[in-house]
Amino acid sequence: MNDMWGTGDYKAVADKIATAGEQLVDRAGIEPGMEVLDVACGTGNATIPAAQLAARVTGLDFSPALLALARELGADAMVEVAWVEGDAQELPFEDASFDRVISCFGHMFAPDHRRTADEMRRVCRPEGRIAFACWTPEGKIGGMFRTLGELGPPPPEGFQSPLLWGTEDHVRDLLGDDVGFERHEVEWSEPSPEAYAAFMSNSFGPMIAAREQLGAIVDEVYLDWVREANEADDGTLRYRAEYLLAAAPRG
Repeated sequence: MNDMWGTGDYKAVADKIATAGEQLVDRAGIEPGMEVLDVACGTGNATIPAAQLAARVTGLDFSPALLALARELGADAMVEVAWVEGDAQELPFEDASFDRVISCFGHMFAPDHRRTADEMRRVCRPEGRIAFACWTPEGKIGGMFRTLGELGPPPPEGFQSPLLWGTEDHVRDLLGDDVGFERHEVEWSEPSPEAYAAFMSNSFGPMIAAREQLGAIVDEVYLDWVREANEADDGTLRYRAEYLLAAAPRG
């Protein structure tokens, strides 16, 4: 499998959205001693804060490179986490293994939404809770993904946009009606739009992959999007991106 997410410097990107992981852990109601699974954990933005609450945490991701970084960060934070390589659509765990199943901007990129949701429910205990944070379609990051997606070929038949996970109707369809929702924002601040665009172009794996496939047009279109998204008027870069935080009983 091509480890697109492991290219560039994903940790540097993840650091800029770390507050969302902390918010998710708080909303999930994680307590000491709980068994917690972080699906598509990346470099551990939610995994490590959960472990710092004295929960017994497992972080799963399909990217060996991201897991290697997560192990280092977990060691630096002096927490114990079981880091597991695996697919969100086929979780390598027994039924009802976890009190909490969480994901921070991770599981939303698994191609089969229904299968992913069913797997998250399967490994969650009956009295447990599933909670996740996903970018909304109407937010700034949602706009970024749509803008870049328009550059490439049409998606394959049956493709479901990751941004659907950021809509309440879709989440209810997958997990039932008893879901609680909150909307939050992550804010970016950089010296200039150009500096931010260069940083993302060289750090964010999906952008690197798109440039390799489509060429310099990716950087040009992205810089145009950054300038449009910018809320600052003093030459710096500042914008806020909305995400949907959802929490549901296993059901």
